[in-house]
Amino acid sequence: MSPEGKWRPILTLCLGLGALAISLQVPGPSSQQSQISQPDAAPQRVPLAKIIPSAGSGQHNSGDGDTQQSDSAAPDVIAAFEKLNRYQRGTVRVSPDDYDLITPGARYERPHSLSRNPNDPESDWTVLLTADRYYITEDQTSLIRLSLKQQGDPQPVIVESAVISMLDANGLIISTPAPVFNAGAEAIIRLKPSDYWPAESGPLKVEITYSSYNLGAKRGRLDFHYTGPERIPAEFVDVVADRVVDGDLIFDLAVHVYLPGDYRMSALIHDREGTVFGRAQADSWLEPGSQLISMSFDGLLFHDTDARGPFHLSTLRGERLNPLSLNGNDQMPIITGQYKTLAYEHTSFRDEIVVSSHRERMRQHYENAIARGVTFLPVDD
Repeated sequence: MSPEGKWRPILTLCLGLGALAISLQVPGPSSQQSQISQPDAAPQRVPLAKIIPSAGSGQHNSGDGDTQQSDSAAPDVIAAFEKLNRYQRGTVRVSPDDYDLITPGARYERPHSLSRNPNDPESDWTVLLTADRYYITEDQTSLIRLSLKQQGDPQPVIVESAVISMLDANGLIISTPAPVFNAGAEAIIRLKPSDYWPAESGPLKVEITYSSYNLGAKRGRLDFHYTGPERIPAEFVDVVADRVVDGDLIFDLAVHVYLPGDYRMSALIHDREGTVFGRAQADSWLEPGSQLISMSFDGLLFHDTDARGPFHLSTLRGERLNPLSLNGNDQMPIITGQYKTLAYEHTSFRDEIVVSSHRERMRQHYENAIARGVTFLPVDD
């Protein structure tokens, strides 16, 4: 795993008082569905966590009772910390491979066999159940596609039932049949929750019972997140201006807020060739009415990527955070259009790391931990 990945350190403290566990939280990409996304990460921080006894971890005894740590892991740990905290809060470097960030709500279903037993006749069958989106907001419609193949050949799909269900504001299950159409060998299910529940918001599922000739009844399910038109918390109005302040590129976003609360908004930035190279996030409490939100891209990002303008802002996304709600966050409609900036000179942007007191405290935590005998081990996601 690369140095900028997440780390979990392991330390032995033999003080006769047992093991001491210290942890500082580190965000991971939040997944807006079974695969993702992430997506909206909190400010990046590097942890000290899971301090437990570890044998053969690179520690050695100095002979006077003190356990010391070799320096072999220290450079990688500090390098990982520097990369994770290179930019100011909210700015993240993005590459075209960061599909979850570039396409929020993308789905990743793939065809799979109906049986893993090679002696089972159903192992010859594969099914693909997928849709064109995960987030459904306002009056949007999602098309669910169901297809079957036997030994690679398409087979007709017979949908016996398709039911949409979710929890209402009182925690009660509400459900309704979904309309089903056939297009060749595929079955297509039209999902437009606003036709039934315009005032609801939260996780939504579609459960399907299907079969085919020579294939008994099978069941499948897809999950979504729905925010009805009467539950939209806020809407983007426009990007009204861009400017450089203290070497950072700042965008002013006009937002109309319907519901008060804590909001998290994000956007992608592209260079003049259209290549995405960064993402910014802004968190703030918003009251109802017309509001102006500032979204900042760290100036160092433009030097690291050698990005040239004019730049384009795209994929404006926002949500009202409901951490205590079983229904999750209320989503704002995503704006996928592009806003073009002025043609800034490269020298307009700051080319040095902004050193904050928080960043230095966290680095000191790491340096102190290494000096006390910490072994840092990379952990795959």
